[in-house]
Amino acid sequence: MSTGIKPQGLAGVVAGRTALSTVGKAGEGLTYRGYDIEQLAELSCFEEVAYLLLYGELPKKHELDGFRNRLLAKRCIPGKLREILERLPATAHPMDVLRTGCSALGCLEPESDDNTSERHAAERLLATFPAMLMIWYHHAHNSKQIDTESTQESIAGHFLDLLHGSSPSDDHRRALDVSLILYAEHEFN
Repeated sequence: MSTGIKPQGLAGVVAGRTALSTVGKAGEGLTYRGYDIEQLAELSCFEEVAYLLLYGELPKKHELDGFRNRLLAKRCIPGKLREILERLPATAHPMDVLRTGCSALGCLEPESDDNTSERHAAERLLATFPAMLMIWYHHAHNSKQIDTESTQESIAGHFLDLLHGSSPSDDHRRALDVSLILYAEHEFN
């Protein structure tokens, strides 16, 4: 039964509203909270952009230092989470590993009822995602348990240190940092 009406696709359909990012009218010109993505990628580190997305403004130096220190303090992976990650198959997609790790961590560390809970949870996940992936990766692909301690202060440096077992070069760290910035907010894009 045909009514002669042809679907128009999703043109003009509003999926949702966000203050986090915008795309220009021609599909070009991505911004995060009003800041041009190209400038952020060139001049900022991932932690600055994560702070911007979480708190609504670029951090001052003391705010960035405090944010980095909180992330460093929240890197610890509970033993039960490690056990879960080490049971995931090598064929799992990394995003599925992160989803599973996120859900398991939520069960192991229930959120509080205060209004800082969402930001605390976001910081905890930012801090633990590199180790979650690397625990799974090394165990599933190399049958190896890794130590997730690292002297690297940045999330990019921490991830690369755990991946390769040594400190990354500045170029490799910066390349991953820029990649993380570019992917930091893609919910609506």
